[in-house]
Amino acid sequence: MSGVLVYSENDSHVQTLASWSADHADTLGPVSVAVLGKDAGNRAEQHRGSGASRVFVNEAPGLEGLAEDVVSSALAQIAKQADADLILLSATRRGRSLASRLAQELDSGCVSEAIEVGIEDGRLITGRYALGGNTVSREVILTPLKVVAVTPGTVEGSGSGAVEGEIISAELSLPEPRMMIVERNPKPASTVNIAESDRLVCVGRGLAQQEDLKLIEDLAAELAGEVACTRPLSSEYGWVSEERMIGISGEKCNPQLILSLGVSGQVQHTVGIMGAKTIVAVNSDPNAPIFKLADYGIVGDLYEVVPALADALKQRGAN
Repeated sequence: MSGVLVYSENDSHVQTLASWSADHADTLGPVSVAVLGKDAGNRAEQHRGSGASRVFVNEAPGLEGLAEDVVSSALAQIAKQADADLILLSATRRGRSLASRLAQELDSGCVSEAIEVGIEDGRLITGRYALGGNTVSREVILTPLKVVAVTPGTVEGSGSGAVEGEIISAELSLPEPRMMIVERNPKPASTVNIAESDRLVCVGRGLAQQEDLKLIEDLAAELAGEVACTRPLSSEYGWVSEERMIGISGEKCNPQLILSLGVSGQVQHTVGIMGAKTIVAVNSDPNAPIFKLADYGIVGDLYEVVPALADALKQRGAN
């Protein structure tokens, strides 16, 4: 390969991907990093020792992460300047979307959410979930240019390939952005990490309204556990923060105990709880797929079962 170009709106992800790429420079070629948008010049300094031999910088206002058409154009131009035939992105929500857009612009092969990345026989091998999460498909991209969005935490770099990279001002011809950022309101930082919790109470579509989350939170408190959710409650309804989502697009958890409440049990969700030691399911549908996976099942309305469980735990604690 001619070389690698690394980009993400998350600077820590850039450092990890650049360091991993530098470890495999014999196969992948020299590593370049793109740092774009506001304060890019100052941010570029932290990447000089991450393994990148060159850090391409451009502070154009249109290069904010939301303007994916402008960012895609910038990366396509920088990839050419860097003589890179592999572009590694971080598979954040924005990165996955950018990967497909960039691949279309470059007419390249693309893996938009790789959960495995490695080198075998001098080739880049990627792995991604297939068949609804039932298996992992290992693939080789055959096009001359390649775009891969890597799931955060998939790779680690040794740091042994660190070099003092050269900072280069990238000259770009950019399209006018089709959207403009009017205001930024920072998202409250989350302190929860459900992947490390021993006890989870996971709720699905069986919950009728957001206000009823209090029932779930009370039960989780009695268990000294954390609240988790399926994709619809986070991505579609916005009732629960995405940090608490379990499944292909969320966290993969290995708790000692998980209570699944009103969760149908589609494979897109259950792939995230396969490692749980004990699964207890509550669902009003006796044929819900979750019961095939559960160690214990209760056929019933969560609005009746959850308060009863919480009361039983309170009584046990009182005694």
